Amino acid sequence: HWYEVKQTQSEGFFKDLNSSRTRETISYFPKIYYRMKEGLLSIRVQISLGKYQEQLLKLEKKLESGLYCELVEKELKDSYVEYTLLYDMIANRIGIDEVVAENGTLRLMKNQVWAYDSLPHMLIAGGTGGGKTYFLLTIIEALLKSDAELFILDPKNADLADLGTVMPHVYSQKEEISACVEDFYERMIARSKAMKEMPNYKPGENYAYLGLPPNFLIFDEYVAYMGANRFPTSIE
Repeated sequence: HWYEVKQTQSEGFFKDLNSSRTRETISYFPKIYYRMKEGLLSIRVQISLGKYQEQLLKLEKKLESGLYCELVEKELKDSYVEYTLLYDMIANRIGIDEVVAENGTLRLMKNQVWAYDSLPHMLIAGGTGGGKTYFLLTIIEALLKSDAELFILDPKNADLADLGTVMPHVYSQKEEISACVEDFYERMIARSKAMKEMPNYKPGENYAYLGLPPNFLIFDEYVAYMGANRFPTSIE
């Protein structure tokens, strides 16, 4: 438990009789607040340098298992820590055909979208057999239905490499992958310079503001590639 108690004595009704009683009352407990909004559960826990501080700073596992939620974010703020969790995951799942890319966002669940216009980087992690490849294929299918241009790298020459029979810019060989990464970087730098020369360019805005299509570099098994090819020349 995270509370403290103290002994308090209460007087009896009759003053001339020794009928006072001692009982425990709570003298301290951490303040905990919660809010549910747009499919997310936010829990704020007060931190006050007490003896329970270490426990309160490491609640994510208990919250995930006890509430059957998935931790999305943990942030330490002034005098409290905030845990943000995704709840009711099964009920909020959607079908593959409902994963749609539009207006710079990609819907992943009923209550969860990836705003790639403002958050352009995504890291997909999970155990073997956890569905990472199917998730990637779902994202690729949704992006292909938009105006996005995709470059796909599969150093293990596995499932994603098979997409090369139906779409361009799919690479699985070491030299091809290195060349693609270098070319993608150069294209990015060139487009950034070109954007600044456009008449409607505005500092702080991105490609979407200028009506340009998004470009995606999808790198499967990145860690395995870097482990097998330490410091490849074109990515060094």
